[in-house]
Order: sequence, then structure tokens, then C-alpha cells
Amino acid sequence: MFLNKDIVKEGNQILRNVSKEVQIPLSSSDLELLSGLHEYVVVSQIDDLVKKYKIRPGVGIAAPQVGQNKRMFAVEFNDFLDNNKHYSLSVVNPKIISRSKELTYLPGGEGCLSVDRETTGVTPRNYRIIAKGYFYDFINKKLQFKTIELEGYPAVVFQHEYDHLDGILFTDKMYDELPNVTPLFELEEANEDE
Repeated sequence: MFLNKDIVKEGNQILRNVSKEVQIPLSSSDLELLSGLHEYVVVSQIDDLVKKYKIRPGVGIAAPQVGQNKRMFAVEFNDFLDNNKHYSLSVVNPKIISRSKELTYLPGGEGCLSVDRETTGVTPRNYRIIAKGYFYDFINKKLQFKTIELEGYPAVVFQHEYDHLDGILFTDKMYDELPNVTPLFELEEANEDE
């Protein structure tokens, strides 16, 4: 399993390289890499294991973040805006083939395992995307080519990880504010009377 020491940090050229497509069928080393990415995001969401392994929680991780410029990433999360619908995607050679004109952003800003500093600002993302690629099912141990449509939070997460494959960090696209873009949700303001 990958640990914090394995995560490539902002400033390393590896994060700025455009990743290369992965040969299909997957080699054993590429499957091992994808499995390690998947395992990291699963383990990083279990509080006891986060403490045990001293890792940062995350909903996604891309191969460049562990020093491999290969077009693959894994995401694992519950969509808190859609009845906690669960997403577990391990993706190889993804391509975003359609993006909505409608933009959105996470009002508290995005975070990244490779960015170890406080950031202020918001990153515009397409509200809806259609992507194709190879998706690995770890239960059935199958790699299958699919086209998927994502919107809202899942689309934001997918685009964040996809950007890593093109050498882009969320901070590259960050603005202080986006007055003409609707946030994905409204932040609740703290009540001063409490």
C-alpha cells in the first residue's frame, strides 16, 4: 500500500508531465499500480487505518501522484449530495468526451494529496461530463471498456484526477471567486448568536 512518503508533492516535475497511455491488457505491474491506488483511497477513508498508517484521507489518487506518469487513477467516495450514492472507480486511459457548458465549483475549495499547503480560492469544473475508458472491477477482476456520465460532485472528483494525467493541479485553475458560476452547494454560515 502507498503511504504518505510515497505521495509526490507539489513542485516535483512528475506532477507536471503529461502521462502516457497504458497498454491493454494490463501488465501485472500496471495492475499492481492500479490496485495500490485503489487500496489507498479505500484505506484512507477508514479513520482507524488513517491513524495507524499516518496517511491523509482522500477521495482520489492518480498514478503521477505516486511517481508513475501513466494514465490511470482511482476514486472512492459517497456523493453527499445524492443520498450518499457510492462511487468506486479505478480508471485506465480515460478520455472526457463531452463537457457541459454549465460550470460549478466546490465552495470550500478543493484539496489534493500532493498539495500540502492551505489554499484559498475555488476551481471551476464542468457540472456534467461524459467519459470513456477502461474501468477495473476488483470484485470480478475484470477490465471493461465503458462510457459513463457523471454530474455534480462525482464529475468534479473525476475532473480533478483527470487533470493530474495532463500535468495540471487544481491550483493552476483556481480563482479567488467565481461570481457568475453556481457553487455545487451552499456553505452554511456560522450563526454569530450561538
